[in-house]
Amino acid sequence: MVDFSKYRVVDLSAEVVPGVLSGERYVHGSGRRRFELRRFVYAPDGTFMNWVETETHVGTHVECPSHYLEGGKDVSSLPLVTFMGEAVVVDAKRKRAEPINPVDLESEGVREGDILLMFSGRSGEDRPFIGTETAKWLVETRVKMVGVDDSIAVEAKGSMATHEYLLGNDIPIIEGLCNLEELRRKRVLFIALPLRVRGLDSSWVRAVALEEL
Repeated sequence: MVDFSKYRVVDLSAEVVPGVLSGERYVHGSGRRRFELRRFVYAPDGTFMNWVETETHVGTHVECPSHYLEGGKDVSSLPLVTFMGEAVVVDAKRKRAEPINPVDLESEGVREGDILLMFSGRSGEDRPFIGTETAKWLVETRVKMVGVDDSIAVEAKGSMATHEYLLGNDIPIIEGLCNLEELRRKRVLFIALPLRVRGLDSSWVRAVALEEL
């Protein structure tokens, strides 16, 4: 039995606030994306349920190969262990509007089998991004998954290189993480499970980190 009193549990998931009443749309990054709930009464037993109208790239979500590649694996096709494991947390605040390079990650001790989580605390045009050579290096290093919050751009503006290299090699990308700056340890146990829906290119996740006390 796991003794959770020995761990600090940190929620790394953004809260999505539906805009059903005001007509507003959930804001993700620089775009506006729709997320609406419509409650109804389920007639057979009188319970309350919700219709959900949205897209797969809202809030904290994991993108899988089928998001970028025709015939790529969807969220239900990747092994479940892909979405959990030891993660290395990288603070890239020293970077500003420039690529995060392989040497930056080598110095952070990123290694095979890691889940890489990155943040910088920057915003807008000041955000650092994952460089093309870094995307190649992550594939060669055989990391398991890459996750970022909104202070890190997945790739340079106008490029899809990171999506191409990572998703093309069955390495999922988590976007929209939060609270990474609250983590105290360099390495944590990370879990972010997608919905098991056949054909889904991306899925909302509840991402959590467990830190040993």
